[in-house]
Amino acid sequence: MGFLVGVAKLMAQTAGVLMVRPVRPSHRSSRATLDDCRLTINLPYVLQAETYFCQKTAEFIPEFHSRFWGGSEMAPSIPKAYGFVILVNVIGASFMLVTLSFKVGAARKEYKIDLPTMYATGKDKKSVTFNCIQRGHQQALETFSTVLACSLIGGIRYPLSTWIFGVGYIKSRMEWAKGYATGDPANRYGSKWGKYVWTTLVGMQVATIAVAVELLTAGSF
Repeated sequence: MGFLVGVAKLMAQTAGVLMVRPVRPSHRSSRATLDDCRLTINLPYVLQAETYFCQKTAEFIPEFHSRFWGGSEMAPSIPKAYGFVILVNVIGASFMLVTLSFKVGAARKEYKIDLPTMYATGKDKKSVTFNCIQRGHQQALETFSTVLACSLIGGIRYPLSTWIFGVGYIKSRMEWAKGYATGDPANRYGSKWGKYVWTTLVGMQVATIAVAVELLTAGSF
């Protein structure tokens, strides 16, 4: 019974993580539709949900807890789920960069922009499209160090949350670059996933900040 109560509380907390909030309907109709809803991510609640779930599984399902949050023989103080962070946030994000670089290479051949020229100087459609594809890759490079650092630090304490943010970041970053590659910068945020490219990055930063605060305040209260 205690475990069921714990699961119920966890579900109640997790409900605050992904909240669908209705946006004011258009003037054409007084009824809100699914397209009029906005997905809001409560970032601190993600970390709270993982902490609560970790505590409850340790209390009621120790085998499950040990498999994800327990240490390994190689690194007793690091949770096993940290491996997910390495696989996705580090290796997966690296492959994402390689994929985007291949797209830039293909665009160079198509639009005849030879190295070491970084950006096309013309204002025609082909030049603008190439520059947009290039910026999609460069933007990913510019934020990769932040993703890497925050994943490696935040993942030590919040491995599952950091891993989830990593999956979301890779997906949204690819969709963001895909929209950019159309040649219209406004399409960067045109897809459902592209909108969350910064939200997922901030999520990893929040996890890192939480780790720093916990280290600085440990034993202070």
